[in-house]
Order: sequence, then structure tokens, then C-alpha cells
Amino acid sequence: MNNNNKTEEEPVKKKFDIGDRAVVKETALLPSGFEGTVGKVYENSVLIEIDADSVADSRSEELHDLHGRVIVRMDEAEKLKK
Repeated sequence: MNNNNKTEEEPVKKKFDIGDRAVVKETALLPSGFEGTVGKVYENSVLIEIDADSVADSRSEELHDLHGRVIVRMDEAEKLKK
């Protein structure tokens, strides 16, 4: 039997791409928020390389513990306009 009713899936528009700048207003580890660059995109989350200048000095120890990177849910991050 010939299956001519096959529909091709349309490509899903991703919220983030690698290299995008993003801002996270608040997380449990860094409640003051931060900015950074998307390093990897997962299905529902992104790995963000944190811009150290965007983190409050009082949170520098947490930033060090995170090795400058953190994974957050996509809905916790917003893409910055270029």
C-alpha cells in the first residue's frame, strides 16, 4: 500500500541558538540574576556561560563554584537583542 498522505514535520523554531546572548533574572543559585552566552542548547534548557561582570560581587563565590557556567530552563532565560 502506498502512503501518499505522509506529512513532513516542519522544523521547530528554537528559542535560542549557540552564541546568543541571554539574561536570567533569578535562579536559586544566583538570585541576583546574570547575563551570559548560550554555549549549548538542550530540549528544554540551555547551558549559559556566565559573564562575570554581570554577577554581583557578593555572589563571586557561587560563580566560582559553578565554574562560570550554569544550565537553566529555557523559560527562565530571555534572549537579548543584538
